[in-house]
Amino acid sequence: MRQEVSNKVRANDSSVRSALRGVGRVAIWVVLGLLLVRGVLAEPSASTPVPGRSAEATDPRSAAFAVRFARTYLADPSAAALAPFLAEGVRVPNGTPPAAGTDAVAQAEVSDVQELGGGRSVLTVACELRDARTLYLAVPIVRKEAGEVAALGAPSIVAAPATAGVDSNERPQPLAGGDAGAIAELVEKFLPEYLAASEGGALSYLLAPGAVVVPLGGALQLEATAGVKQLGSGEGPNRAVLAAARVSDPASGATYPVVYRLELVKGGGRWYVAAIEGASA
Repeated sequence: MRQEVSNKVRANDSSVRSALRGVGRVAIWVVLGLLLVRGVLAEPSASTPVPGRSAEATDPRSAAFAVRFARTYLADPSAAALAPFLAEGVRVPNGTPPAAGTDAVAQAEVSDVQELGGGRSVLTVACELRDARTLYLAVPIVRKEAGEVAALGAPSIVAAPATAGVDSNERPQPLAGGDAGAIAELVEKFLPEYLAASEGGALSYLLAPGAVVVPLGGALQLEATAGVKQLGSGEGPNRAVLAAARVSDPASGATYPVVYRLELVKGGGRWYVAAIEGASA
């Protein structure tokens, strides 16, 4: 009798296990079916991040600000016109606007972005003028957490989309050491050649070995230099300097305050330009 009851219990357990296995298989197939349907029907979200540039680098508010600043700068480079765009405490020297009907910007867009860290960037804005010329302005900006954007100083008018800038920990300082005079003399020679030369070879005697610089080919003329400062301290053979200048546009008569960052190196007792880039003031 006990053997018969035990056999019945084992039979019942076997039936239960078989039923559970069947239910488990059904559940698994249901889950797999749901996952398959979701995988096939789900569409990529419009907010899915795209690999590449960071969201900060392509921030539309920053891009729109840089375009407005560039348009205003080319239309009226006076300190009063640019003041609303500048970060607190930043000042730029006066420029003179172009003659009426000239240098109007037909289209402007951000063509390159370089992140400097600490909310700082340099945005290169390509400005297509109505006279068929294109000017590239490297605009240094700073962003705050609340979304405010401001310019850190005068832009650079560069030959092609190329940006760089001042590290947030660097501060412009007077040229240091006994090489200060030689560095200032190099800048005085280099800037007019950079603006006037039609090909890079014309600058070769001022450039470091292997350096490549694309000149502006006479698009602008140097009116005056307004001083040279170095970034950070030190008297080593490698310096980063900011060269402030005033340039004019022969086609329109406008004058613009600009700031260029020069990477300098010393070799064989001479100083050379290794690179020229847009920078903050």
